[in-house]
Amino acid sequence: MDIQNVNSNTSHQLQQQGELGKSEMGKNDFLQLLIAQMRHQDPINPLDSADFAAQLAQFNSVEQLINVNQGIESILESQEMMSMNFTHSMAASLAGKSVKALSDQVFLPAEGEIPIHFKLNRSAENVDLIIRASDGSEVRRVSMENLQAGDNSWIWDGRDQNGNRLGEGGYTVEIVDPEGDTGLGSLVYTEGVVEKVRFEDGGVFLIVNDLKIPISDVEEVG
Repeated sequence: MDIQNVNSNTSHQLQQQGELGKSEMGKNDFLQLLIAQMRHQDPINPLDSADFAAQLAQFNSVEQLINVNQGIESILESQEMMSMNFTHSMAASLAGKSVKALSDQVFLPAEGEIPIHFKLNRSAENVDLIIRASDGSEVRRVSMENLQAGDNSWIWDGRDQNGNRLGEGGYTVEIVDPEGDTGLGSLVYTEGVVEKVRFEDGGVFLIVNDLKIPISDVEEVG
């Protein structure tokens, strides 16, 4: 007799368990199924001892696999905890350190100017640097010529296209090819001292130049 040949009563019991939210068969379910099979076997044609031994061996294999999976889950949980503790320790040590981190955001203070840093993957004859307000509107566009591949920078005086001083707050920087060449690869980043380290549900963040930056975006330290 095979496990699949249980009667309708056993099938109904398993269906009820499925309706209660059980989506996977555990070792207890497997054992209950085996007992139900023995209980409802045909007395005229009882379960063959060889088949029963094979099913017990199958149950033993299932139990071992479940124990292995539980062991792997425990190891993964331990590794995750160790990784999180290491990340927190490393992040705490960055307070007061100079870092370079990827970010297309800049924070404009009430007075003064700020540097905007960006990297090009190749040299370019013409590049437009676009600054947008928090609502996405363009407030400043600067055309630059003959830029080399690698690190570049431009000093923003905090004024818009008409020369008016803009308000304190966050702005977005974009580097584009005025000819529409999408092959111009660029990265905007910020450089500064880590003012604070924040541990939040979404991860670990550094406060640099009044910007909240994920620790995973840090490229250089020191």
